[in-house]
Amino acid sequence: MAVREALVNAQGTELRMLAVVPADRRAEIGRQLAPLKPDPLFLDRIGGVGVAIREEDAFQVALLPASLSDTDWWELWGVLALMNPRPAILVYTREATFRLWSGVLELGCYDVIVDPFSDETLRGAVLGAAKSYEERRPSGSQPE
Repeated sequence: MAVREALVNAQGTELRMLAVVPADRRAEIGRQLAPLKPDPLFLDRIGGVGVAIREEDAFQVALLPASLSDTDWWELWGVLALMNPRPAILVYTREATFRLWSGVLELGCYDVIVDPFSDETLRGAVLGAAKSYEERRPSGSQPE
């Protein structure tokens, strides 16, 4: 059984995803992820993220750009840190340096992926992150 099928069938959940991507990339990212049948919330900027994400929202995966300003990272991190459990965080960048990769992992994020990414790379990273989220989630709890 594929990881996506296991997430939906065994847990009764959808693949809920927060994706911070520019508006002009939403269609491309949506197409790349379509086989996973995600339920994404796309944001193109961080300002007001606390309003866009409701307290009861649950996301298995958050896809975030490494290029966010420090202020945007802190604002977003503040919102994500209140989620229990916090989504598995995938950071995307044009160039993955050891410093970036180690910093991302040190913060407890799932992984770094290099953009532009192939369909298979993006889907594999999202599925791996979703699986990591499911493994961290307390047994018996369901995302809403």
